[in-house]
Amino acid sequence: MTASASPRHAHGYALPTIVVLVGIFGPAVNAFITATVLPSVVKEIGGLSLYAWAATAYAVASIVGSAGSSVLMRKLGTRVALIVATLILVAGTAACGSAPTMGVVVAGRAIQGLGGGLVFGVVHAMVRELFPEPMWPGRLALISSVWGIAAIGGPFAGGVLAQMGLWRVAFWGMVPIIIAPAVVSWWLLPRRARRRQPTRVPFGRLSLICAAVLCVASIANARTAALRAALVLGALLAITLTMRLDRRATNRLFPSDMLAFGRPTGKSFAMIFLIAGSGSPTSVFIPLLAQVTHHVAPATAGYFYALQSLAWSVASLFSARVPPERIRAALVAGPLIMAAGLAGVALTIGPGPVAAIAAALTVVGAGIGVCWAHVAKIVLASAREGEEEVSAAMIPSAQLFAVAFGSAGAGIVASATGLTNAATPEIAALTGGVLFGIAALGPLVAAAMALTLQPPPPRPNPTLR
Repeated sequence: MTASASPRHAHGYALPTIVVLVGIFGPAVNAFITATVLPSVVKEIGGLSLYAWAATAYAVASIVGSAGSSVLMRKLGTRVALIVATLILVAGTAACGSAPTMGVVVAGRAIQGLGGGLVFGVVHAMVRELFPEPMWPGRLALISSVWGIAAIGGPFAGGVLAQMGLWRVAFWGMVPIIIAPAVVSWWLLPRRARRRQPTRVPFGRLSLICAAVLCVASIANARTAALRAALVLGALLAITLTMRLDRRATNRLFPSDMLAFGRPTGKSFAMIFLIAGSGSPTSVFIPLLAQVTHHVAPATAGYFYALQSLAWSVASLFSARVPPERIRAALVAGPLIMAAGLAGVALTIGPGPVAAIAAALTVVGAGIGVCWAHVAKIVLASAREGEEEVSAAMIPSAQLFAVAFGSAGAGIVASATGLTNAATPEIAALTGGVLFGIAALGPLVAAAMALTLQPPPPRPNPTLR
């Protein structure tokens, strides 16, 4: 039975759209509030050297959750998988809200990441499952718009509470916001039969993924060149072993064409990695750098990152309407616009003015929005038969994997420039200039790859299971 013929869609696609959007809302709000209050957390309980680790821990665990979401859906079904993911996210949020030290915050962020990654993977799989192929870019763009909505209220609420010294209330206040969408999704989402085939959780491969990212994240704190080299080698070996084991596995974590850079799937995942990794320093360090270099209030600093997300959302909604013959142009133009924005941040983060920094971040978000939904749609449309769920879940997994590496790389730069030891205006300005200057190179490579990216022809609508 095709999606368009299902009786569950007698009223069109309004209810499935609501399910997808409310499912992503909780993790989206969580991301913005947390990014806004973290500088205040460090100010009260200390742990500046662990500041970047809060983002890295979230990203690492998110990869595990997102990559394993297809396994969870096969074992439990979509509705139960979404509830389990929500409960894990709530547990991590509560841990952050009650944390006595920055180490506990990092642990709580890891638990948050596991739950958030599961939610991301389930929601992206639902897009492919609930909608016909022509609707995928529009629904992916709407997911981006949810991040825009969260960007409006999240930084304001987190910033106000941070200025009042109530950052713990910010975490606890997120709990009902996270739970409510899951309840709505449970009510709206139809029951689905579980898969009959036996499914094992690939703990070994997931552990290797964690080891790879943690090796990269640890480079910043390594004291000797020999230790840094060992960590790099360890990350490469873990990634290589993971891919080799996955090729032999019955239930794969990765699409078979993920690293085939001569095919649309491989090129698309490479673009996702480059774009997401290059954009990650804005979420990790922009609130801190803005407060240190220009004495911006916490609430205002939170909106610096929010501007990027808002621009991403708006650009995605417009770009989703691009006719097929202009998709190639959008795929190339998006990364180029992003690169220009990152270069602008590098040039203005130190001298200012504040309005110029905000404008540059807006350009970064607009560039991502121009191309993101089209790249994701190519991944969904290029999936091999039998790998549809894995390919869909791998979109956020690749994004989170890139964010983890980008956050780790940002931590390395911050350590090299001295920011993790002394957050002075001069050091913060130097860190921002170097960090975002390097980040601008990633989207330039993505634009070059987009020149040869050929979208696959449309395929028949997927079958609901």
